[in-house]
Amino acid sequence: MLKHGWKALVGATALVAVGCAHTPPPQELLNARAAYQDVSTSPQGHARPRDVAQARDALLEAEREYDRSQDSPRTRSLSYVALRKAETADALGTADLAARRQAEASDALRQAQALQWQRSQAEVDTARQQVAQAERERQHALQQQYEARQLAQSQQQEAERLRVDAQRRQQEAERLRNVARQQEAETQRLAEEATRRQDAEERRLRAEAETQRLAQENHELLQRTAELEAEQEARRQAERELELERQARHDAEERATEALTRLETTTRDVKVREEARGLVLTLSGPVLFAPNAVDLLPAARERLTKVAAALKESDSPLLIEGHTDSMGSDAMNEALSYRRAERVREFLISQGVSRDRIEARGLGEYRPVSSNGTPEGRANNRRVEIIVSRSDTAVGGSGTEEAPALPERSPQDGDTSPRR
Repeated sequence: MLKHGWKALVGATALVAVGCAHTPPPQELLNARAAYQDVSTSPQGHARPRDVAQARDALLEAEREYDRSQDSPRTRSLSYVALRKAETADALGTADLAARRQAEASDALRQAQALQWQRSQAEVDTARQQVAQAERERQHALQQQYEARQLAQSQQQEAERLRVDAQRRQQEAERLRNVARQQEAETQRLAEEATRRQDAEERRLRAEAETQRLAQENHELLQRTAELEAEQEARRQAERELELERQARHDAEERATEALTRLETTTRDVKVREEARGLVLTLSGPVLFAPNAVDLLPAARERLTKVAAALKESDSPLLIEGHTDSMGSDAMNEALSYRRAERVREFLISQGVSRDRIEARGLGEYRPVSSNGTPEGRANNRRVEIIVSRSDTAVGGSGTEEAPALPERSPQDGDTSPRR
């Protein structure tokens, strides 16, 4: 029967894959995946969405090259480029966040300096008013001195006219002159004292302003240091918690692997193998289902009960794939394989396996493990596989596109090819 479109291409690729195992992803690709995952969910990545998009595109190109040529030099090279783009996006995002924090700190400092300048200006204005008042008082004293001198002259003139009282008036005038000189000296002293006080006050204000500025800078430095230490401690705590979580997940996966390995040695028709995409359990289709049927046989329920008990040892994602041979139409093969995979999924859920962990796919005939040219090969191709994803492996990591779920058809719908 002639096949066409992407299905034929996938089938041909799968036939070639029979002779060569799917190689694990290179370390460069794993590093690029981890780096992109970190930066895409971090504040640094949110600050540089365009760079994160470039890292994503580079990673997709490396993934496509890996699907085409596996662990080739071009795959590693493209993976390294994707890694560098993710690291660059993280570095640029870190720099942007640091610059933003520095700008906010600079704005706060400028506002504080402006407020301090306003306060200092108000104090300077007050001092100027005090100096002006002192100047007015000095002018008043000078005016009084002038008037005293005028009075002395009048008294001297009066003494000339009144010789009898001249000596007494002259002494009085001298006394008044002495008083005037004392007042002038006192006024001068007060003016000089006011000037010295003003200078001292200005120096004191400048010293207080400088002291406050240094105290503010020291407070801000201590605050930033405390914040950095808190962030570092939080980061270390998160790393410790992540390491504990990884170790717990690893221990659970090891327990599940041991349980499934024991299951292979104690249960017929169950095969367990390691692949790059995870631990793969293969169950023969004829053991699970009657020909052209999707309901589980009693013996299949017994086997799947043991499988479910082993799978509950961990919380790793599960992918259930249904496969058929090449007999019959594409639509019927796809529908039959999907509905069988869905029946296995429903049974595992009924046995306590979390629904959120399990994904079902029907791949029809497009991933054979043997030749469909012989009855034995077709029997091997009629199977159900359960893939237990590792903690560093995505459920869909095999690169196979999900086949659409089609409605089941009976042989009376136009396809009478035998099926097991």
